[in-house]
Amino acid sequence: MHWSDIATIRDGHRFGFHNAGWGYDAYPELEPLSAGRTITLAEIEGPAVITRFHITQHALRNKTMTEQQRKALCARGLILEVHYNGVDTPAVRVPLADFFADGCGGKAQHFSSLYVEKAPESYNAFVPMPFEKSARVTLRNETARDLASYAFVEHERLPEWDPGLGYFHATWKRFAFPLHKDTDQHFFHVDGRGHLLGRHWSLCTDEPIFHGFTFVMEGNNEVRIDGAEDPTADYLGSEDSFGFSWGWQQPFVGLRNGINFVQQEPPSQLSVYRFREADVLRFNESLDWRVDWTHEFRDNPWHAILAARHDANGGWVDYATTYYWYQGHVGYAHGPLLPLEDRVKPVLSPNPAQKRPGGH
Repeated sequence: MHWSDIATIRDGHRFGFHNAGWGYDAYPELEPLSAGRTITLAEIEGPAVITRFHITQHALRNKTMTEQQRKALCARGLILEVHYNGVDTPAVRVPLADFFADGCGGKAQHFSSLYVEKAPESYNAFVPMPFEKSARVTLRNETARDLASYAFVEHERLPEWDPGLGYFHATWKRFAFPLHKDTDQHFFHVDGRGHLLGRHWSLCTDEPIFHGFTFVMEGNNEVRIDGAEDPTADYLGSEDSFGFSWGWQQPFVGLRNGINFVQQEPPSQLSVYRFREADVLRFNESLDWRVDWTHEFRDNPWHAILAARHDANGGWVDYATTYYWYQGHVGYAHGPLLPLEDRVKPVLSPNPAQKRPGGH
């Protein structure tokens, strides 16, 4: 049974609801989201499926920080995690804003998609998350600030567990690398059986020659399924892999794909998402995602410019990526999270200034 079939076996008596974070009303026992604290948004016995959760967009008052610094601190200083079946390693581990495709440190405009949305002052997720034995949803405050928070989680109990249901997973990382004619960069890999539901990328570079993401967008997105030597899918341009053409020219928000923030001038910044519905990428053994720039404009003068910038320790780009998928077993090796100070930086690896003609 596919997770989308869950709707056919629901009934109203199986509905469940959980409040969290707001202890100033009817539930004074609710844990506050204090500095350094992890609060439980919901703890549910299975078999069941989480059908929705709602979380406040957080803010803080600090006159020594700019509005964007405050926004970025709350966007990536809070970590959303989901554990299934008592497994210690979370299946979902993503900074709060990035999970909801609110990229570039919380700069995305309001939008609604099939699975996540950024609404005025709040985030909502509609991703079905089935599980057999238990689920625990938590929010960790890694900032030094106490934050006012309200969240709720809704779920439906299942009459029985179907082994054909997959477990929802999501992972995040931010990484930077110098981009040049020989760059072939690994982005994501998962082993097991399942299907890819979607991805969200935040891109940033203050490299002047990458104004408007020139050359950055040209990388071929190579998807290899089940250990294939050659790409199973080979999207000839990153913007095309998200459903756009000729770059990321202007904002657009749709149900399945969107550009919910774009800034062309250095530092060039972008938040872009793509969710898959009937066209999920299915895998039986593994799925691997790379972006390969080695085929681009081999005889173009661009490469001399890129080589000169590379020799000057320039040409750096950074990506913050979230991948969403289902798999048949619980578990994923997320790797260490970047320290908070690196998660919230506008540019992870700043580029040296480009010399003007004449050396001035």
